[in-house]
Amino acid sequence: MNRAARKVAILCLGAGALAAATLHAQKFGAAKEKVTLHRKLPALIHLPGETIKVTVTSAGQDGALPYDFQALLETELLKDDPDLREDDNPNTVITCRITQYSQPQVITTTGPALALTKNSPKTQQFERVTGTLSVAFLAQSATGQTLISDNVTSKYDEHFDSSGISTSHGVMGSLSGTWGRLKGQKNDDNTPPTPAELRSRLILDAVQKIAEHLVNTNESVEVFLARKDGPLEEGDKDAETGLWERALETYETAPPFPKPEEDAYRLYDIGVAYEALAYQAEDKKATMKYLDQAAINYGKAIDAKPDEKYFLEPQKRIETAIAHYKELEKEQEAAARAKAAALAAANNPAPRPASSGKGLTNRQVIAMVKAGVDEATVIQAVRGADAVNFDLTAAGQKNLTGNGVSQRLLAEMKAQAAKKPPAPVHKGLTNTQVIAMVKSGMDDGTIVQAIHGADAVDFDLTPTGQRTLLSNGVSAQVLAAMKARSERKSAAATRHVAER
Repeated sequence: MNRAARKVAILCLGAGALAAATLHAQKFGAAKEKVTLHRKLPALIHLPGETIKVTVTSAGQDGALPYDFQALLETELLKDDPDLREDDNPNTVITCRITQYSQPQVITTTGPALALTKNSPKTQQFERVTGTLSVAFLAQSATGQTLISDNVTSKYDEHFDSSGISTSHGVMGSLSGTWGRLKGQKNDDNTPPTPAELRSRLILDAVQKIAEHLVNTNESVEVFLARKDGPLEEGDKDAETGLWERALETYETAPPFPKPEEDAYRLYDIGVAYEALAYQAEDKKATMKYLDQAAINYGKAIDAKPDEKYFLEPQKRIETAIAHYKELEKEQEAAARAKAAALAAANNPAPRPASSGKGLTNRQVIAMVKAGVDEATVIQAVRGADAVNFDLTAAGQKNLTGNGVSQRLLAEMKAQAAKKPPAPVHKGLTNTQVIAMVKSGMDDGTIVQAIHGADAVDFDLTPTGQRTLLSNGVSAQVLAAMKARSERKSAAATRHVAER
């Protein structure tokens, strides 16, 4: 065995022995095993519409930087929100200015080496790689209203030893990187980035921070797994491959360890499994149930071993996740209500004096805009209205634009006004519109609310009409609301005749 091979073997033995000793002591191990979970992160604002335009400028000399930043930001926003699209006449204008970009020369120093063997070098060279990117951004509506503005900064500051292993995370981090490299693992965190790679990292980090303000994003969360021979190890293998239901079953059916401080790690892994299932769940009720179970098991782990530092962060993480998902739930409910209101307004305009006719009015369009209904939905409501009665005089148009109506929406109102004179007969909410709401994914509660709030209804509740409703996914709850609303209409008509 040559000298280099002996050195690698000694390093392997030293790192392996230290890792094994730490594994027995900590139950997480020196080279702590991590899995990546993905959860939804709600945006700080709701964009008013489905079209955007991004512009980026820079105070620096790198002419390609604004172009690359703009391309990546557009890609990130469209990826996170598939309903968005780019447009030269957008609902939202996003303006970014790169205020600082620096990538200094690598700093080389000499310091003490990690002595794993008696003959290890006493000193070695270290490199420090740094970089900074700062961006100011502003999001405005088409009418110039400021939606949000902020500054984000992306920083990189890592130290590497002479073999290229990161030393920024202490001795155990160095050992972990060395051990992983010897096993053939590639880890970007333990490899000095090239100037081009560092530039890309800084841009991506800043782009993601801006995206978190504007759209719902998928956040990656790295989570440690507890390591112990037996059932925990078997469960961890399933967890590492994403088989979380199997992992949870293994953890929960495993006999508790005799000592509470040892069983704490089993409880911790149960919490991780529940957290992973929460982020995978499509149903929001299931998500909240899993998050509650994760919090309970993390709490039990802390009670059993309060001095384990790796038990503290998950509890905070779960509290944050619960808050995030509650915000997402509110946003989904608000969007459903807005769509229901738009449909109801389009097909059930408020009564107007007989002399002025009936139809969708300026006031109803302004109400939808101020309620936060996205522009595409309002345009759909304008196009779908059976009749319109817009005031498109100079004063009427000024009032519309002054209340947030965009030029694009105003143009659509003019086009529909030319096609649709006020209708003499008002037509109420119909079976077809209820079926459309069901097929759009609205929940029953929102549809029932739209039915009760309609100014008029024109339902076909004959046996044939009801069969058509049920075959198109209309629930018994919604059908009952339609019947109740129709009975209310009939009773009102009877009273009117009696009064005459």
